[in-house]
Amino acid sequence: MSRNWSATLISMLSGEEITRCFLAELNNGITPVVRMTSFDADLPIGAETFSKSAGFNVSRYVVRTGGEAAALDIELPFSDDGPIYADHVRRGAWRGATAIIWIADFSTSPPGREIIAQGFVGLTEFTDRLQGRIEIATLADAMKDIILPTIQTKCHFQFAGPRCGVNAATYTRTGEVTAVTNRRNFTATVTSPGSLNFTKGKVTFTSGANAGAKAWVRSWSSGTGVFEMVTDFPFDIQVGDDFSVLSGCEQDRAACVLYDNVNRFPGTEFVLE
Repeated sequence: MSRNWSATLISMLSGEEITRCFLAELNNGITPVVRMTSFDADLPIGAETFSKSAGFNVSRYVVRTGGEAAALDIELPFSDDGPIYADHVRRGAWRGATAIIWIADFSTSPPGREIIAQGFVGLTEFTDRLQGRIEIATLADAMKDIILPTIQTKCHFQFAGPRCGVNAATYTRTGEVTAVTNRRNFTATVTSPGSLNFTKGKVTFTSGANAGAKAWVRSWSSGTGVFEMVTDFPFDIQVGDDFSVLSGCEQDRAACVLYDNVNRFPGTEFVLE
C-alpha cells in the first residue's frame, strides 16, 4: 500500500548530514516484547524505549515510492545474554512473531520515524556452532503468495477461522495441567468438555512459562485427559499451568452438521464423472 513519508524525514534523507537510525520491535506473545535501535544510545519514543544494540542493523535497504521496502537485509543479535535469547530461538519461541522495522531521525525530539517493513518471523534456524538465522517475511511478501485451494472431499478451511465462520468462543474450554511427560505431551483436566473432541484443536497457555504460546493438538483422550501436541511448546510445562483449548474438527460434512455450519462446507465429495 503506497503512503507518503513526512517532509521532515524526507529532508533528513536528502540532506548532506544523515542522522538516521533504525528501530525494530519483535513480539512473540510469550516473552517480553523486544525493542532495539541501531543508534548508540537508548531512544525513548512515547511510552516505548528502544534499547541500543550493537548487533542490530539494517545492512541493506531499497525503498520504493511511498515507503514500501523493495529489499531489506536485517541483522538481529541473539545470545545467552538476550534480549533475543539463543535458547529461545532454538526452542522455536520466535516462530511467527510479529516484526516492525522503522527508519528514524534521531536528531529530533521525539525521534521521527516511518515504517519500512512490517511482517512476521517466517523461519528460524539454529546450529550447534552457536550460529543462527531469523528470516522476516513482510506482509507484502505474504500477499504475493498465490494459494489455490485443493479440490478434495475434506474441508480446507481453518476451523473457527474467518471463512469457516464458527464462533470459536462457543467451542473453547479452559483446562489445567495435572501431569507432564515433556513439552509435547501432558495430562490435564478440561472444564465442562461435554461432547467436544479436542483432537485437531488448539491449546493456548494462559499461565506459566508458556503463557501466550499456541500449538495444535495431534490427539486427545477424553478418558485419560492426555494431550499429544503436533509440536513442542517452547518452554517446560508445569503442573498447575492453565490454558484454553479450542475444539477440533474432522473437516468433513458430518462435522459441519455437528457445528451447525453445513451451509459453509467447501468439500467436493460429490463429483460428476
